[in-house]
Parts: sequence; structure tokens; C-alpha cells
Amino acid sequence: MGFGQHQTFYLRQQWLTKGLTEVNKNLRFFYEPEHFEVLGVGKNMAKSIRHWLKVTQLTEERRTTITEFAMTNFGKVVFQFDPYIKTRFTLYILHYLLVTEKNEASTWYWFFNVFNERVFTKQMLIEKLEQWVEETFEKEVSINSLKRDVDCLIQLYTAKEFSDKTPEDVIKSPFETLSLVNHTRGTYYVKSKTSYNLIENVLYITLLIYSEKHRVKEVSLNDLVNGEELWGKVFNLNRDTIIEYLEEVQKHYPIIFTRTNRLDVILINTETLWIDEMKAAYEKEVFNL
Repeated sequence: MGFGQHQTFYLRQQWLTKGLTEVNKNLRFFYEPEHFEVLGVGKNMAKSIRHWLKVTQLTEERRTTITEFAMTNFGKVVFQFDPYIKTRFTLYILHYLLVTEKNEASTWYWFFNVFNERVFTKQMLIEKLEQWVEETFEKEVSINSLKRDVDCLIQLYTAKEFSDKTPEDVIKSPFETLSLVNHTRGTYYVKSKTSYNLIENVLYITLLIYSEKHRVKEVSLNDLVNGEELWGKVFNLNRDTIIEYLEEVQKHYPIIFTRTNRLDVILINTETLWIDEMKAAYEKEVFNL
């Protein structure tokens, strides 16, 4: 399980770019004693940058004769085609990989895959999260860690308010542009459905990621709507919207949506790896900013 490893800092613009740039030059960068000075941040912020690189699966720690902190294949593709993380296409994939990482980003996993309320307050999140942690993990997690995670999650996904804030407090998170969580009024927040005119490509690639991870070639419509790590949960989509998207996805990609005899099954009819599909998407530029 992973809680509170962000050092209370939500992901800032350019952090991933800075980290990937240095890791590309030196696989031991984050073990160098002065690495935080090279990044131009404090020691705790440097730890946070390293954390966000890891939980978005752009980098991984490798232990051979020495310990290295290297780009994953996914990280290499992003660094090649979208090093400044400018496209929502990249951000949606980063979001998916983050919120399906149960062991490293447990609060994020819980919020998008387990927590079912659409409208909520921070206090509600803390109480429900605490209950889930007690039921799910043997090891105790401090309430302060859970509170910090909830605060960080909200800051990561919601647009910043500029009144009575210092410049550091209003630095945007790249995930704000996805508008998956919005502040409504008072202490209330709401989960909002994905809105992106090229979402079909993202949905197809995330389905391939799920297929490879769980070694399955078909999923039911009900799972796609209600199952953990799938479209309904991760992208806040309802059943009708998912059916509409399925009709579009199968026009362009090798999936078969069968609705005969009430089967409602989606067959993934390809052996292409998701990372290759993502690279092909970049090469074809099948996305917009």
C-alpha cells in the first residue's frame, strides 16, 4: 500500500518534464546528493517529483549491481513524442496509470475505483477512505496521512482559486485540464465525466492496458461500466455514454461489441501491445492539445 509519499505536494506543471530530462541523462540522478539543487527545488519537493514520476509509471527503480531510477518503455515514448506533456492524450494515459496503481497510489485508486459517490466533501472522503483502509489493509495508516492524501488529490484535479493565495499555492497541476473533479459550492466537490473529442483513442489504449495487465481478451459491458480499472470508474462515465463510445471505438479499432442474446461482451481482437499502439497514435498525431 502507498499513502502520503507525495510529501504533501501535488504534481506541478513541468515537474515530469524536469525529472525525465535528468533521468535521461543520468540513471543515478535521484541518488546524487545535489539532485534537488539541479531541479531547483527543496529536498522534499525533489522527493515528490520522484514519487510522481514513479506512480504515473514514467519511471521505475531497477536494482542490478547498482540501483538505478530509469524510464519505463512508456516513459521513453512520452519523452520522445510529448516531453513537455502538452496533450490531453498523454494526460489521460497518465491519469489512468496513476489511478490503477493500487499499491503505490492507494488513495487515488480508491477514489476512482471504489468510492461511488458523485458529490462529496473532503470530510466525507476522509471518513470513507479510513473505513476502506481498515477493511483492506492489515497495516494501520495514520489519519493524518489520509487527510494529506485527500488534500493532495483534490489539489491535483481541481482548478485553483487565486484569491488570497501565494504564487506557489496557485501553480497549476497538469491534471486540472481533465476536469474530472470540480469544486461546486461551499465545501462540495463533484466527479465530472470525461470530456474530450478524441477520447475513443484513449479508451482503446486503456482497454489494452487492462487486457495485458489482467490477461483477458474480453470484458462484459457491466464490467466496463462498474468494474475497477475500467472506463466507467476511471473516467466517470455512465452506461449510456460508454455504449455510445463503444460504437465509435469499434469503427476504428479491433474490438467487437456483441449485444446478441443479452451477452453484451466486448472482445479485444488484437495482439498489438498497448505501448506500440500508443507510439503509433503519437506518430499519426491522432490527438489535439
